[in-house]
Amino acid sequence: MKSILKRAGARFSMKGAQGIRQQDVGLTHDLTVRGAFIFATTPPPLNANLKLKVYLPPTSAVLPLRIYGQGQVVRVESAHGRRRAGFAVAAAPFVLRRGEAYQ
Repeated sequence: MKSILKRAGARFSMKGAQGIRQQDVGLTHDLTVRGAFIFATTPPPLNANLKLKVYLPPTSAVLPLRIYGQGQVVRVESAHGRRRAGFAVAAAPFVLRRGEAYQ
């Protein structure tokens, strides 16, 4: 599937072991209509269900967009040498909305 975006800020959240919602941020590496790979200092565990928000800043031709989705972590990669840690998430189709930066 063709990537629709390479690099953008991402925020993800999931429920931890005690049912407390945890949040973190990352940077997308690839984003398609069905999923994403996100660089993150502390990736979520394999099979975690999470909510994802990606913010696309405005350009001269495009208004700012927020992309929302939910999905499951299907791959986790550890940092090794120059390779950064990150994870792949398979998602239902993402929802796009025009708007300001996510809060």
